[in-house]
Amino acid sequence: MVESGDPKYKGLRSHGQRQGMGRLRRANSQDTARIGGWEKHSDDDTFLEKHGKNSRRSHGGEALLAKFNRLAGDSITTHTMGMSGHVCGFAGMTVLVRDSEGIERFCIVRQNLKKRIAGVKNPLSIGDNVRFTMNNDEGVIEAVCPRTNQLARTDSHNRALLHIFAANIDCLVIVAAMAEPELKYGLIDRYLLIAAYNAINATVILTKSDLADTATPRALYSSLQVPTFSASIKTGDGIKAVGTHLAGKVCVFAGQSGVGKSSLINALYPDLAARVGSVAQAGHGRHTTTSSRSYSVANGGQLMDTPGIRECGITGMQPLDVALLYADIAAQHPLCRFDDCSHLHEPDCAVQAAVANGSIAASRYESYRSILNEDLATP
Repeated sequence: MVESGDPKYKGLRSHGQRQGMGRLRRANSQDTARIGGWEKHSDDDTFLEKHGKNSRRSHGGEALLAKFNRLAGDSITTHTMGMSGHVCGFAGMTVLVRDSEGIERFCIVRQNLKKRIAGVKNPLSIGDNVRFTMNNDEGVIEAVCPRTNQLARTDSHNRALLHIFAANIDCLVIVAAMAEPELKYGLIDRYLLIAAYNAINATVILTKSDLADTATPRALYSSLQVPTFSASIKTGDGIKAVGTHLAGKVCVFAGQSGVGKSSLINALYPDLAARVGSVAQAGHGRHTTTSSRSYSVANGGQLMDTPGIRECGITGMQPLDVALLYADIAAQHPLCRFDDCSHLHEPDCAVQAAVANGSIAASRYESYRSILNEDLATP
């Protein structure tokens, strides 16, 4: 049963003798294997071998994260020497690591560590915490620490593989414009779903607040316990509040083209653009860095610049996962007539009734329907 305190399933509640989404999840399980929270357990392989032969995994990335964390945990306990740092970029086969003093060093991965994590498409990602030693001017990564979370998408050439492009993220910053382009609630909801699915906190920034009133969308997402801010680059309104909220956090910014992500980032971190340009022009001599990169920013935070977020669609999920992770929909499910209600066509559906009486925003329900009918529809 999924516990109501699990941060991955906010809004989960029990009503009387019915256990709501917990019953729905049990109805979709054929054995005693855990369905969620794989990444928090280092003994998952043994557990699955004993109990999970027929279990439905919510997400292939959860098993991958569990494997990575188990192997990383083994390596960190046997290699405690050297310095600590985190991966901030890549240059071919070379890894760029930022140490505790902010110095960036090019490192190679020790061969026996490569063998431990063989079989994974990209065993290291920006944001990974590592331990390394220096050998003349080049570092050697001796160990990698377990991840708290990761952002991933299905590999474009092999859907059985996941491409991990960022790890250990504190906040997914969803940027949406009030106008030019038009505000898209559905896109915000999709990013919120991706964040919840990967156990990452999210924040919504409504830019161009000088062009339209932000009261309605702010009230909607604030009611879902999502920190929501209005901001205008033109007037400067809200920039200070956003900066205070993001201080000290490891952030990934997401949003469609034209919403003002770059302008917002420049306003929050005015010294970043110059450093990015300097890195691009310098190329670090014989090394050519790739597009995914993390930067230290003001107030002790980090900004992860990873183009992969643009391709991070709703893949690998089951309809049940979507229902569980839409907090407003999950809260109404225990009142539905059927325990396995999909909230699309069944009679006596509490979710549809809540949409009709305004308890659930129509925009939220439409984005839920769109994900189930378009993204997750069986071919």
